[in-house]
Amino acid sequence: MRIYSYKQYYSLNLILWIAICLPMILVGQSVDSLERLLYKKELSMQEKVQIYNILSHRYANNEVNRSLYFGKKGVVLARQNKDEKMEATFYKNMGEAYYRAGIYDSAMFCLDKARSMADQLEKVPRLQSSIYNIYANIYHAQSLHEKALENYFAAVKVLEEYDDIEPLIRLYFNIGGIYQGMKNFEQALKYHRMAEELAIQKNDIVGLAYIYVSLSDISVHQGQSKEISVDYARKAVEIFKKVDDKRAGSIAMQALAQAYYHHGDYGAAEPIVRQAVIQAKETGNPNLIAQTLATLSDLYINQGKYVQSVEMALESLKADSADINITTHVYGNLAQANAYLGHPDLTKKYMINYQETMDRYANESYQKSLSGMEVKYETEKKELKIEALEKQRQLYIWLGIAGATILLIALAFALIRYRLAVSRRKLAEEGSQRLEQEKQLVAVQATLDGEAAERTRLAKDLHDGLGSMLSLVKFNLPQVKAGEAAVLEGIDVNRFQKALGMLDDSIRELRRVAHHMMPESLLRYGLKASLSDFCSAIPIADFHYFGDEARLSEKLEIMIYRCIHELVNNALKHAQAKHINVQLVQEQDRISFTVQDDGVGFDQEQVVEGMGLQNVRQRVAAFGGEMNIYSTEQGTEIHVEMEC
Repeated sequence: MRIYSYKQYYSLNLILWIAICLPMILVGQSVDSLERLLYKKELSMQEKVQIYNILSHRYANNEVNRSLYFGKKGVVLARQNKDEKMEATFYKNMGEAYYRAGIYDSAMFCLDKARSMADQLEKVPRLQSSIYNIYANIYHAQSLHEKALENYFAAVKVLEEYDDIEPLIRLYFNIGGIYQGMKNFEQALKYHRMAEELAIQKNDIVGLAYIYVSLSDISVHQGQSKEISVDYARKAVEIFKKVDDKRAGSIAMQALAQAYYHHGDYGAAEPIVRQAVIQAKETGNPNLIAQTLATLSDLYINQGKYVQSVEMALESLKADSADINITTHVYGNLAQANAYLGHPDLTKKYMINYQETMDRYANESYQKSLSGMEVKYETEKKELKIEALEKQRQLYIWLGIAGATILLIALAFALIRYRLAVSRRKLAEEGSQRLEQEKQLVAVQATLDGEAAERTRLAKDLHDGLGSMLSLVKFNLPQVKAGEAAVLEGIDVNRFQKALGMLDDSIRELRRVAHHMMPESLLRYGLKASLSDFCSAIPIADFHYFGDEARLSEKLEIMIYRCIHELVNNALKHAQAKHINVQLVQEQDRISFTVQDDGVGFDQEQVVEGMGLQNVRQRVAAFGGEMNIYSTEQGTEIHVEMEC
């Protein structure tokens, strides 16, 4: 069984990570200040598009969900603004975010859309090269080196054609990383030095940090001194601390630990790898977590700490890494550690896991190496003229093929039966869940219909019945006062006037209550007019509308009005807000609304949603919509989106 040494394994995975994770850090304002800018009324649509672009790009490294959130909002605005370049850019940003999260199929989907748009545009070299670069990163992560290099060089060609130098830093570095992972250190140094020269020229300290990580690893493999390897890695660690990049910092710390380990300094290497594990877990990236834990498992094996090595290896497997190199190496560690611990059953189990994984995911280069070994064996055999060995080998081959074929057929049959059973069970569960959801939605819809009908009836009764009676009383009271037989004392006159004033207030309050129960402007003129009236009555509230003002169904309009009414009242009661922003976006087949305040916010994990928010969530679900809440100390934003 082939088990990588610590040095071999670390180099293979470290170079993969540093080659595909090099970020191009934007300069300018912090993401918090940029998010606050979005709530300024004077911003144009184009300005918002640019801010969404910066936020979706910056968040791609550490907060994938936020990156996707701003990317999707950016796509909507770019479409409204008919800006195909920015729409393609947002799809590129979302593709990068999915790639960072290890969701490669979704990343490819977004990148395909971005490339199809970019190919129709003129003179967008950076956008095109960035798309090629992310494609290459994904192929690199999947160990498809030929496709990765093909896309890297395609990106380089685009930039060199337009003489665009700065993005070449990342591309030269990534190309060098592939050669480095293939142990072609001469070619690796060539491209790393090209990247280093441009990074110094452009004062790109983050790019230099990634280059230092690679140079540290190369110096280890070339047998250079401990001081050179440690110095390169330490410089990278310090830079990533300053820019607060936990993903890159974890990679740099592994390079520093590897430099110490290679020169036998286990005591210095262990705490550094432990810190790399902590930072990897903070990023939430399964591949990086699995890699750092496997590295720590290696260190424990080489120090004779076999129990700790097993613990770290098992935790690495739980991280669910998609990297076959990490998985096979961890199984090797488990087999080796359990052998030293005297656990033969576990040793056998993990050796089988190791072999099965290697066989299942063997790549083309591995097959070619086996073919080369076979050719060598055949040549030696002919030279020695051993016919008996040839017949025996042929027999073993056929027996092996027959056994493997029978085993594969049995496994395929069992797998098909298992999948059919799982599929039937899953369909039954989905049908049951769908039926239950439909029952709940019918109940909620019936409640909403009843509520709307009751509100309409009460509003009409209050306005036409009690309102008319109060108006009649007001009309008759002055006639009583003016009658010939009416003689009132001075104090009675004051009371009479006060009673008339209270009656006026009662009539106004009655009309206000009737209006809010079922606004007449909503029924006559639609959402835009009724929400404008509602927000204009609140001094701290602003209303913004985007769309074609087409009327919706009466039920849908009432539901949206009630939801916004409830959310604004919540902000007034609980948020201590100084400003409330209400936005309604109406498209041909989709409608969304947002209520945002600059209040104190709340912790969604600690605070239980009240009756008001629960009612809003039920109303939205009844119409097949989705509600998302984003709350920080700077305020709260509630966004609802549905088809219409």
